[in-house]
Amino acid sequence: MLYQEVLSGIVSGVEGQLIHVEIEIRNGLPYFIMVGYLSKEAAEAKERVASAMRSIGHPLPSMRITVNLSPANIRKKGTAFDFPIAVAFLACLGLIPASELKDICVLGELGLNGRIHGTRNCLPIVLEAKKQGIRRFFIAAEDQDSVDAIEGIEIILMNRLSDVLEYFQGRKPRMLRRKRLGESVPEAEDFYDMKGQEHLKRAIEIAVTGRHHLLLIGSPGSGKTMAIKRIPSILYPLTDRERFEVQSIYDASGIPRKIADPRRPFREPHSSIPFTALLGGGRDPRAGEITLAHRGILVLDELMEFRRECLDALRQPLEEKQIQMSRLDRNYVFPADFQLIAAMNPCPCGFALEDGKCRCSLAQKQRYLHKLSGPLLDRFDMVLTVREESEDLRGTRETSKAIRERIRNNVALEHQALAGTGYSFFSEIKQRDIEKIGKIADEGMEFLQKAYDLKKITKRGADKILRLAMTIALIDGTDEILLPHIAEAMTFRNTEFVREG
Repeated sequence: MLYQEVLSGIVSGVEGQLIHVEIEIRNGLPYFIMVGYLSKEAAEAKERVASAMRSIGHPLPSMRITVNLSPANIRKKGTAFDFPIAVAFLACLGLIPASELKDICVLGELGLNGRIHGTRNCLPIVLEAKKQGIRRFFIAAEDQDSVDAIEGIEIILMNRLSDVLEYFQGRKPRMLRRKRLGESVPEAEDFYDMKGQEHLKRAIEIAVTGRHHLLLIGSPGSGKTMAIKRIPSILYPLTDRERFEVQSIYDASGIPRKIADPRRPFREPHSSIPFTALLGGGRDPRAGEITLAHRGILVLDELMEFRRECLDALRQPLEEKQIQMSRLDRNYVFPADFQLIAAMNPCPCGFALEDGKCRCSLAQKQRYLHKLSGPLLDRFDMVLTVREESEDLRGTRETSKAIRERIRNNVALEHQALAGTGYSFFSEIKQRDIEKIGKIADEGMEFLQKAYDLKKITKRGADKILRLAMTIALIDGTDEILLPHIAEAMTFRNTEFVREG
């Protein structure tokens, strides 16, 4: 009897899961069986492997062959097991040294002619294997773009099954050449195109710097969508660790994205999106738009046109920064650390803020706002009313590049100020730590207390205003939160609309 084991993997949710490929060859009538809770495409591997082995001049022996993919309680989908099964056969036949396969993870699909094709989702598996101490990988050359920036591991690119034989014979195939992660990519939309709306542009800069959730309310044509479309042009780049997180999610979801792309995700789902596509799910759960916005921004334009169930589904991810799903075989956890930016009209006709233009009755407005639940509205740090302005052609305008550099510097200062606190942004600070971290001037607290006593704000609203004021103070270059910072923060929170909503 001959036995060999090779390490491979699958994507489960958005995470990698290592799979042990076991092969047993023994005397008996010719028979080839694969076990281990396989999908149809995974079970078809035996035909592809048999043809690929014949193509390199080493057909499978006429014996009883059993292939097991363990653990057996996890459903095996995809075609990434072809290559590891063939490598295990080569070891069983004595063509390559079996002892050297213990610390190698093998991923790839085989063609009938022995050509190795990429799996297009190998990054989550590689990252999981790296966590478990695996440092050498046999990967299809087609998957190079997904793994070409990972440090601390050895990637051997394979084009054909015969390359494995050459590797162990000393004629090593092409090794992966590390690429430098790219710099910021210029955006087509630029804030220089916006004339006026200084209050709105200031609010967006504060929201991006402190990662505050932002809701814009305004009439059609007031500039809400125009401003939102330009937010990607001022976002600071992903860190190296965040790039791998984001790329792993996109690879697992089958969405093209290059690991060298430094831009943060910016997802704009249409208002007709179904619940499952937004939150994620399915029999074999896949990431939804919320998870695809991880480490970036989720934009919900025309907020009130989204289904009520979709809006309510945002509440838990905004609070816990992850989505948990339970299935019969296991529990899945999808990351969901995103910033929410939304825009809406104030009423069905859209002109409630314009004198004499609104055509809606009180009942229509109430039905319209009823979809926006109080708990969801409460999760917005900034609720800003946007009004159409006459263009001032003489006004000064800033380019997105200038704003982006300022935000990048301020975010670095923010991380430095919060070092050792367990927080990365001011918007994340818990209520109990606000006064410990922020230095609040007495006159500022008195002003806030007076607003609270007059029922202008709630206790939770006061906490949000203080977090906003921290970001404003940072942008203004002061260590102490002064009265002007708190007063400005209050202008970015429309308490009247919050109360009405």
